[in-house]
Amino acid sequence: MLHQDDPAPLATVKDSPDGSTGLARNQIGVLGIVFFVVAAAAPLTVVVALFPVIIGAGNGIGIAGVFVLVALVLTLFAVGYVAMSKHITNAGAFYAFITRGLGRPMGLGSASLAIFAYNAIQLGVIGGFGYYAAEFVNKHSGASIPWWVFSFLAMGASLFLGVRQIHAGARVLAVLLTLETGVIVILNIGILLNSPTPVSDYSFEPFAPSAVFAGAIGVALMFAHASFIGFEGTAIYGEEAKDPKRTVPRATYAAVIFMGVFYAVTAFLIVNSVGVDKVVDLAETEGGNLVFAVSDTALGRVGTEAFQLLVITSLFAAILTFHNNVARYLYSLGRQGVIWARLGTTHPRRQSPALACYVQIAMVAVVVAIFAVLGLDPYATLFTWWTGVGAAGIILLQTIASVAIFVFFRRSDVDKRPWNTFIAPLLGIAGLLPFLWYAVTGMDVLLGGGGWLQISFTAMLFASLLIGIVGAYVIRARSPQRYAELNSTLGDRV
Repeated sequence: MLHQDDPAPLATVKDSPDGSTGLARNQIGVLGIVFFVVAAAAPLTVVVALFPVIIGAGNGIGIAGVFVLVALVLTLFAVGYVAMSKHITNAGAFYAFITRGLGRPMGLGSASLAIFAYNAIQLGVIGGFGYYAAEFVNKHSGASIPWWVFSFLAMGASLFLGVRQIHAGARVLAVLLTLETGVIVILNIGILLNSPTPVSDYSFEPFAPSAVFAGAIGVALMFAHASFIGFEGTAIYGEEAKDPKRTVPRATYAAVIFMGVFYAVTAFLIVNSVGVDKVVDLAETEGGNLVFAVSDTALGRVGTEAFQLLVITSLFAAILTFHNNVARYLYSLGRQGVIWARLGTTHPRRQSPALACYVQIAMVAVVVAIFAVLGLDPYATLFTWWTGVGAAGIILLQTIASVAIFVFFRRSDVDKRPWNTFIAPLLGIAGLLPFLWYAVTGMDVLLGGGGWLQISFTAMLFASLLIGIVGAYVIRARSPQRYAELNSTLGDRV
């Protein structure tokens, strides 16, 4: 008999007879999942908003190499992650994985942490969308539309797509992601053709260890890792994927490799376009306009205008993806009866987690409304504060998941491949721990300030984990049978 504190055994997902609690099956393939997870990272926004920070306040010209380093660590994490995804298919990916490896209390803690982290990041992105959209529209129309109008429009659009079947959102993201990656590719080509620095004189110093580990490497690691946020969401779509045992692993590796190469190459070209001896100074003076300055030279003013417009669509793509992520976590917990059971039901026709979608939007809409009423700056507060703490939350989740994956395969004989179940997960833990340390101790950098702000957001981060853990023990004390049955919809039988 399983002790109540042991990791939960594997079980088969059982939908209700009328199908009202089951997500639609066979809806999305490898490319569709890749579109969702890469869109969450908002690559164009990363290039425009985060590259200048990494160069100016991080490790300078070593930006290209730090993206390679982060991609390698996340690939090691992905090895164990996809190995476990072959045995567990669940819309609450981290929740299910951590429950299997570390038990129900830590599993529920990770679920509440995931909901907090993804909501936090989406809040930040919603603020960024409102800021950039208002700037662009008001500049070209002469109007004075407040930022929150655009933020609420984005929330409404993401809700509209979220309550429909998953492939509807995937089609929209396919278009948006193609546009934003396309414009970055065009920028890269423009740099090669019109760069003030001849291509023959380009330096590979941005990849040298002496450059990668120079300056404020902690800042560089935090923001570079934040640039990949969302790739771990591949497993969230396992229940709706076509042949998830193959689709999820392929999508995970494809997303990590694509983003790693894409960011590293783009950073390398931008650094060399400006000059390895000048780019840090330019990043410090231009800030968020660094890439626009490069674009003016490489593509002209029209190209820069396209960049500014597509940053807005890039942010919307991220809003939609994080909306889907949180809705599926709420659905997974509701299906298990951990929170309001109605959240675990699906639309009778579309089989999407419709009620969870409405609740998710309501949660973030309240916070956005508060920031709007208080007249707070959407970029300096909503965007900076919430994306910072959300990014730290994802690093914490990945670290806990890495430990859970390692423990799961030590206790199970379902997969005996040493690289996939022992070596790579262990190396992934070793790689993620420094990221976690820098994220927590450097919260003031992510938040743009220390003091009460740092204490408050750090407390929220760990409180979100603790709430789930305490909740699990409360359930165990009040209803042992219900606690024992928490595994009933956590995944496939192996």
